[in-house]
Amino acid sequence: MKNWKKAIALVASAAALVSVAACGSSNSGDGGSSDSGKKVVGFVAVGPEGGFRTANEDDIKAAFKDAGFDLQYSPTQNNDQQKQIQAFNKFVNDEVDAIILSSTEDSGWDDSLKKAAEAEIPVFTVDRNVEVKDSEAKKAIVSHIGPSNEWAGQQAAEFVNKNFPDGANGFILEGPAGLSVVKDRGTGWSDKVASNIKVLESQSANWSTDEAKTVTAGLLDKYKSENPQFIFAQNDEMGLGAAQAVDAAGLKGKVKIITIDGTKNALQALVDGDLSFVIEYNPIFGKETAQAVKDYLDGKTVEKDIQIESKTFDAASAKEALDNGSRAY
Repeated sequence: MKNWKKAIALVASAAALVSVAACGSSNSGDGGSSDSGKKVVGFVAVGPEGGFRTANEDDIKAAFKDAGFDLQYSPTQNNDQQKQIQAFNKFVNDEVDAIILSSTEDSGWDDSLKKAAEAEIPVFTVDRNVEVKDSEAKKAIVSHIGPSNEWAGQQAAEFVNKNFPDGANGFILEGPAGLSVVKDRGTGWSDKVASNIKVLESQSANWSTDEAKTVTAGLLDKYKSENPQFIFAQNDEMGLGAAQAVDAAGLKGKVKIITIDGTKNALQALVDGDLSFVIEYNPIFGKETAQAVKDYLDGKTVEKDIQIESKTFDAASAKEALDNGSRAY
């Protein structure tokens, strides 16, 4: 089906080249080219965002290179979904063999996915799920690969339940609105949190350490009469910012801070007593992603949901992980 579209795609591709140039390089130089005989895979990526994202995207690039693919890497900037859509559509026009999508937002992908389905280009979502309403668009998605965000949120709730059996007040620091990861981590929390645990307020700090420090300082001042005892930060960077605000307020050791990701900086903060509990959201699943793409292109059946195992850390296990050098990010 791809061949008869070639002439039409060439015109659209030429136009797309201009628009996509602004969103960064679409080829990392890690692989070969379509002329080399390698399968070409387009990676619609998030780009710089923190320790998790860097580790995740570097691991995917390395795994696809090792697997013999030509991976064309197209990161966006500042979570700009429109640039991601432009990159995605260019990959469709270029008739790549497969597309990996790590979306900045979970909605708004129906039209692009429908084009991929019509061009018979399989799509693999990684890390973040997307919500698709169009039945034809859904056909493009072969598999989702990544850890469970709901599981991560559940672990945060269970830690708070265990540490505050008589109840407690606290805050939630969320990522940017509109992301499936934010909603799923919130859903996991809500599914498991005890009825005597009260969230005084939830605010977005946009995954940012600096923003989280400012937001937390404001919340601690606003609710000081409510004796806040915990902060659930949906990523490590926000948790580290919250820890700075807690320390500045003279509350270190009195407010437990829970984070998600499991970066080295967070584990060190856990050892140092600035954080209380860290939930890994394992970014190292490049091999699983490359294998899923290879299997599908080889005509094999691929699972619709490939869940990547993660774990949790207290201060002792964090120190062990840091001492043995087992953390890759």
